[in-house]
Amino acid sequence: MEKLLVLSDIHGNVRRAAAVVTAHTDCTACLFLGDGTRHIEYLRGLAPHMAFVAVRGNCDTFLDGDYPSETIFAVEGHNLFLCHGHRFGVKSGTGALLAAARRAGADIALFGHTHLVHEEYDPESGIYLFNPGSIGEPREGKPSYGILSLAGENVLFSTGNAE
Repeated sequence: MEKLLVLSDIHGNVRRAAAVVTAHTDCTACLFLGDGTRHIEYLRGLAPHMAFVAVRGNCDTFLDGDYPSETIFAVEGHNLFLCHGHRFGVKSGTGALLAAARRAGADIALFGHTHLVHEEYDPESGIYLFNPGSIGEPREGKPSYGILSLAGENVLFSTGNAE
């Protein structure tokens, strides 16, 4: 079984992000979905055993590191499509994101940008969509992060309170 930490939208709250990373050293990877890439190297230093995969968000600049807008991460028989979501208009719906994930051959799409937790399964495509919310500037409720647990065909998303 693979257990992956999913973070998005730090927006400068590196203290909170660091606390979450150090609390989840049992995770094999940290998937960062943008808006705070300048903090990735610092977070990587807190958990050197953890693989870090990151994409840039709409608030990240070229000065924050050379991260792609989207990427595929293959793990435990799954293809994960990682993006921030702004390029797919996720504040208005997930249709364009779902289409991009399908084109990329993904069965799970992870995104941020809305600062809201979102979990959805599209039975037509067989693709799961998951947004862990925001660790730095939550829109509703408390700051949050995600845990993605994969064991063969079993997919489990959960969220944690980052306060």
